[in-house]
Amino acid sequence: MKYIGAVMLLSIGMQAQAQFGVIQDKDGYTNVREGAGISRKIADKVQDGEVVYTWEQEGEWCNINYHRKNEIESGFVHRSRIKMINTFEKIKVRQQTETNVVFQQDSVTVMFTTRPFVEKDHQVHHGKSEEGFSFVEKIDGNDFYGCDGGLPTREYNTFTIQIGNRAVVVPEKAIRDLYQPNPELTEVFYDRKNDRLYITASNSDGAGGYEVLFRFDHGVYTKRAIYYGF
Repeated sequence: MKYIGAVMLLSIGMQAQAQFGVIQDKDGYTNVREGAGISRKIADKVQDGEVVYTWEQEGEWCNINYHRKNEIESGFVHRSRIKMINTFEKIKVRQQTETNVVFQQDSVTVMFTTRPFVEKDHQVHHGKSEEGFSFVEKIDGNDFYGCDGGLPTREYNTFTIQIGNRAVVVPEKAIRDLYQPNPELTEVFYDRKNDRLYITASNSDGAGGYEVLFRFDHGVYTKRAIYYGF
């Protein structure tokens, strides 16, 4: 428990500066600039509704990460164009342990459990580094998140989401390559105006640490975003 507490304190400190946001711009997109300032060169554009990961601010400008063609890019966006995920309605934690958690508020319920990772239940492919060291390269044929070369110890098990009378399905592809989940570092937010649910988590720790966001629009899973906040 002392270890979990230390991880939580570290994550809380990082989240004070780094967090998920969503682009909100009536023009349908906003410009990404190379530096903090209206005079800086436009490097790219991000679409309205796109999920980004924000770092420190420089004046009125946010340093962000965003996805482009399976790569993580960075740049600066004016803070008025980003709605921070944690400013939406936060769904309260009702039960929580090291292995599972229940969130519930009004018509929204989110529950998930985790389980031990059992190597014999998976196809684990090992690679070798240039120095000749063996490492875990793929699990079940996929790249994976949560470990830096070693085997994971835990994985997601069940996910249950209810919004009103709608049972929301979390597809296997959304969670199957994600390991070392942290129920204690998971939060749920609901954008009632747009009927959009967000689940965010800081999973694993150290070199294997990652930040993940799941998004559900009108009761349907639509996307996930993964960044490296550690």
